[in-house]
Amino acid sequence: MDTSKSALGFSRSEKRSHPRVLIIAENASLSVGGEAILPVQWFVGLAREGVEAHLLVHSRCKAELICELPQFRGRMHFVPETILQTIVWKLGARLSPHVRDFTSGWVVHLISQFMQRRAARDMIAKLSIDIVHQPTPVSPRLPSMLHGLSVPVIIGPMNGNMTYPPGSASVRPIIERIFVPVARCFSGVANRVIPGKLRAEMLLVANERTKQAISQSYRGSVEVICENGVDPQVWRMSGRPSTHDVNRLRLVFVGRLERWKGPSIALQAFGEIKKQRPQAELWIIGDGPEMRRLKNEAKTLGLIDAVNFFGWVSREQCSQMMSQSDIMVFPSVHDCGGAVVLEAMAMGLPVVAVNWGGPGDYLSEGGGILINPSNRERMVSEIVEVILGLTPAKRRELGAVAQQIIIERYTWPTKVRKIVDVYRSVCEGYAQSLGIGKT
Repeated sequence: MDTSKSALGFSRSEKRSHPRVLIIAENASLSVGGEAILPVQWFVGLAREGVEAHLLVHSRCKAELICELPQFRGRMHFVPETILQTIVWKLGARLSPHVRDFTSGWVVHLISQFMQRRAARDMIAKLSIDIVHQPTPVSPRLPSMLHGLSVPVIIGPMNGNMTYPPGSASVRPIIERIFVPVARCFSGVANRVIPGKLRAEMLLVANERTKQAISQSYRGSVEVICENGVDPQVWRMSGRPSTHDVNRLRLVFVGRLERWKGPSIALQAFGEIKKQRPQAELWIIGDGPEMRRLKNEAKTLGLIDAVNFFGWVSREQCSQMMSQSDIMVFPSVHDCGGAVVLEAMAMGLPVVAVNWGGPGDYLSEGGGILINPSNRERMVSEIVEVILGLTPAKRRELGAVAQQIIIERYTWPTKVRKIVDVYRSVCEGYAQSLGIGKT
C-alpha cells in the first residue's frame, strides 16, 4: 500500500471526523478476566463514539465474540490456531503465570503476531485503516512484531516493571525469583531483534513505574493512560437487598486465588475480626491454585461456616455480590493494575488494600484505606485495625470519594474519548512527517 494514502486520507478531515482504527490483540474476551477484556472495551467503546474500528484477534476468541457482540460481526477478524502454538501452550501450562509470560506464552504470542502482521497489511489497504492500536499484552518488555505497516502504530497502555515489596519473599515462587530477572535482561535484546515497540509512533504507559521499563533506544512519544477502566453499565451500586441485616459486616475478596494476591492474609484478618464482630462474614469470589489450601485454612481457623467460596462468577454476578458487601479486602503485593479495585470504587465500596502497585496508585487520593507493605503478621494486624475502625458513616464517605474519582478518570467512555484525541494527534503528526499537509 502507498504510505501516503492512509495518512492523506485522514488528513482530509472533511471526509471523516475520526480515524479508522485497527485494534490488534491475541486474546479478547468479556468473560475470562485479566487483560483479555481490554481490547474488547477499546473496540466497543470506539464504536459507541462513532469511530470505525476493526478488531483483529486469534480464532480461539471467535465463538465468544460473535455470540456476545453480533452487531459487530463484520468488524471482527481472526487469525487461525497453528499446531505449533497448541504444542507450545501445552508445554507451558504448568509454569507459573509470570514465568509462562516470558517463555511459552511469548512464543505463542509471537506466532499470532506474525500472522496478524500479514493480515493487517491487507486490511489496512482494503479498509483504508489510518492507525493500528495494540493494547495487549500489557507487559512493557514483551516485544512486538507490529512495524512496517505503512500507518502509525501505538502500543499500550502497558503496565509492569513490578517488584515485590520487602517482607513478601515467601509468596514469590523460587523459579520466578531466578527466572524473571534473567528474562528482563534478555528483553532488551529481544526488542532490538523484534523492534515493533522501538519503531512505534507512540507508547502508552499506565504509570511512571512502567515508563522506566521502556528501552532507552525508543525515540517516539510516551503518553500516560491507565490500562484498566470501568464499564459504568456493569459496575454500579444497585442497593442492598431488604434481606441484608445492617448489623452484619460482610467483607469481600475478589480475584484469582494466587498467594501473592493475599487471599490467605484476608482470611486470617477476617478470623481476628470475627472474634470482635461475631456476625461478620467473608465472601471469596474467584478461583485458582490456592482454593484447596484456603478452604483447609478456613476449617483450621474454625471459620468454615462464616466464609463463602463462590469460585469464578460472571461480571454481572460479581457486580451484584459486591453491591451486597460492606468492604473489599485486597491485600495483593504484586498487582500492576488490579481492575477489581476500580470496580469496587465505582460501586462505592470502600477498599482496604496494600500500598503497592496498581491498588496504591488508584487509592492514593482516597476512596479506601492503604496499608503499608510489611510482613504477614503486621499486615494482618493493620487490616483488622482499619476494618474495625470503619463505621458505616466512614464507609459511605470513602465510597462517595471513590465514585467521584472513577467518574473523573477511569470510566471507559472517558478513556475512549481521550484515546480518540491521541489517535488524531498521532495521525496528524505522522502525516506531517511524510510531508503531507492538510488539504
